[in-house]
Amino acid sequence: MDQELITNQQIYDQVLADGRLHGQIGPRDINRFKDTLRHLDKNSRSILDVGCHAGDWLHYVLTHRSIRSHLGIDVVPGKIDEARRRFPDLNVRVSFAEQLDVPEKAFDTVTCMEVLEHILDWLGVFQSLFSLARRQVLVTVPYREEIVQTVCIHCARLTPLYGHLRTYTEDSFPAVPGWTRSFARIRERDPGRSFAYRCYRRIKPHYPWLIADYRAG
Repeated sequence: MDQELITNQQIYDQVLADGRLHGQIGPRDINRFKDTLRHLDKNSRSILDVGCHAGDWLHYVLTHRSIRSHLGIDVVPGKIDEARRRFPDLNVRVSFAEQLDVPEKAFDTVTCMEVLEHILDWLGVFQSLFSLARRQVLVTVPYREEIVQTVCIHCARLTPLYGHLRTYTEDSFPAVPGWTRSFARIRERDPGRSFAYRCYRRIKPHYPWLIADYRAG
């Protein structure tokens, strides 16, 4: 099937439905969480996390901020099951942001962390976030990443390594009427210069992360 004709739903059904593509988070992820949390609106009391994966970011927010209501959604049933096992108190469900059955402006803050780079129609998903947020939309994506392609072991076609379909800069994010926007970059902390670290850096390209912070007003 021509890739341009494959919908987000079909991609997730065919590739991600078992929820086993990604591993557990590590110290690098926690460092990004810590830096990203500084940009979360301090007056937000409700949060929706779109693409919550196994719930790690949402759990981190709830343990560091006073949040009265929350919801995490993901299209991968296996990851929602994992989030429920690991964090029984999390309110999570399987859903697409574009199809979420909640009232408009239901949450103070909507976050979408390292999700858009995996989605074909990323602008469609991005625009849908603003109908759900009252105060803030907070997005993180890889910044100026060098997209590396490899041969898929299943179909023998070229496919983006790590599932990242595109790279982002500040210019990638459109102005949204009624919202101001600002940007920040997160650079991963250097965990050391061990032999394992040097090998890791040769295998995996190094790039910072971009935070796109939209505020209503």
